[in-house]
Amino acid sequence: MAGIDKAAIAFSIAIVAVGVGFAFYMGAVQDAGPVVTTPVSSGTVEQKTQTDPFADIANKVKEAPAKPMKAGWDRLTSEQDPGMGHETHQLAIILAPSDKVYSGTLSYDASEPIQLVTLHGPLAEGDDKGQAIWTPDGETKFALTFVDPKNAKGEWKFAGNALAVHTMKTTPFIVDYKVDYKEKPMSETVMTGTVQSAQDPGMGHESHQLAVLLAPSSEVYSGILSYSASENIQLVSLRGPVGDDEKPTKTWTPDGETIFELTLVDPKNAMGSWEFSGNALAVHTMNPTEFTVSYSVSAKATAGKTVELKEDMKVAETTTTPKPSGPKTVTVEIPSGTAVPGCEETNECYIPASVSINVGDTVEWNNADTAAHTVTSGSPADGPSGAFDSSLLMGGKQFAHTFEKAGSYDYFCMVHPWMIGDVQVN
Repeated sequence: MAGIDKAAIAFSIAIVAVGVGFAFYMGAVQDAGPVVTTPVSSGTVEQKTQTDPFADIANKVKEAPAKPMKAGWDRLTSEQDPGMGHETHQLAIILAPSDKVYSGTLSYDASEPIQLVTLHGPLAEGDDKGQAIWTPDGETKFALTFVDPKNAKGEWKFAGNALAVHTMKTTPFIVDYKVDYKEKPMSETVMTGTVQSAQDPGMGHESHQLAVLLAPSSEVYSGILSYSASENIQLVSLRGPVGDDEKPTKTWTPDGETIFELTLVDPKNAMGSWEFSGNALAVHTMNPTEFTVSYSVSAKATAGKTVELKEDMKVAETTTTPKPSGPKTVTVEIPSGTAVPGCEETNECYIPASVSINVGDTVEWNNADTAAHTVTSGSPADGPSGAFDSSLLMGGKQFAHTFEKAGSYDYFCMVHPWMIGDVQVN
């Protein structure tokens, strides 16, 4: 009985303690003001922010160590292509635009397949006639050689005024590269230009078009050509003139006597690069319509073993029966260096550029240049008129024509159309 009483007393004391504690709690609540509560689940819920599902992958990529770079190589990260119409593309410029010609070999190892780019220019006004063009502002225009090797790693031989690698994507890429190159000023064998084709002067090629880049010479050219044409073209290199004892498989001749061995390569494209060697360099189509080609060529010329023209291969001087008035011969020189544009600025592509003679007089043109030229009646705009034509006039050779009718005779070089002159016959 005493044990129960003790338990009852203890329970009573516990109730009193709970009551006192509750009283203190309610007082504190009233002092603090009303409390608004929100329902919660029985489990603990952790609030999360919305995240990019690929963030973890991206972070891992960022944290991954960069691929070690080969000794002597450089690394670039691409940026948005600044060319008009290329805003969704990426570009990594390796050699910035220059007024000189770069040429060499690019070795590359990119993070994804890339395209190879070299530029030619800036172009003169009106030179953009169907070839691929790249421009940063719509005014400064470059012809574009664009090659897609469909790989991320390789080598490319090139020539041009700028060099870059490219993708048609918006996301940046990384490219490791090594470029062995030379930067050369313009010369007779190093140049950037745009030319319009003309009728192929080769026998049997009358329905074809030809644009001569390096005219036939006694020296041997060797180098790299990069090109951008308005249509698919073929690449041409000539060797010679060949000797009587040589029987090459393919030949090209302007007159049936001066014969060259012909190398014709059909890449089936309008843009590309070619490593070449020969006594002349040209691009060609088998179409009768004209085409335009912009190009950069970097070559060296070395003395080669070529066959000198025989005496009976020379273009014979036209003679006439002397007249009482005493016909005379006037000499016009084709000076050295005229195979490169510039002589037209001083009107000295033919010296003198204008001559005045009488009916029955003769004009003899002497080619003092190492490159071959032509003396063709007519104009670059209208083409040959048919009054006279020297065909290809090799370095050191002469061509003469006697004028039997009064009139004004314009003439030009079919190989280098900036070369013009005129003869006034009284």
